[in-house]
Amino acid sequence: MKRLIAAGILLAAVITAYISSFAYITQTCDETKELILRCEDAYNKGEAHEYAVKLNNLWDEKENTLSFFMNHNRIDDIELEISTLLLYSETKDEILFYEHIETLKMLLHQVKEDTRISVHSIF
Repeated sequence: MKRLIAAGILLAAVITAYISSFAYITQTCDETKELILRCEDAYNKGEAHEYAVKLNNLWDEKENTLSFFMNHNRIDDIELEISTLLLYSETKDEILFYEHIETLKMLLHQVKEDTRISVHSIF
C-alpha cells in the first residue's frame, strides 16, 4: 500500500509539472508571437526596430525559465533568429526581414507542437 501511495504522489507531481510547463511555454510562445506580428506590421511604417527590441527583451527575460522545460538548442535557435531580426528590422532588405519573421513563427510553432502530449513527444 505504501508503494501505491508513493506512486500516486509521484504521478500527481509529474502531471502538475507537465501542466505548469505546458502553460508557461504556451504563454511565452503566445506573447512572443504577438510581438512578432506587431513587428511585422510595423516594418512598413519604419517602427519595426522598437518591437524587435521588445521581442529581444522578452526572450531574454523568459529564456532562463524556459531552459528548464525545453531543449536548449531550440532556445538558442529562437534567440539567434531574434538577434538577426533585430538587425534586419533597421534595414530596407524586406525579403530577409520577412524570411526571419517566418522562421521565428515556424520555430515557435514547433515548440508548441513538441510540448503537447502526442505519440511523438512521448517516445
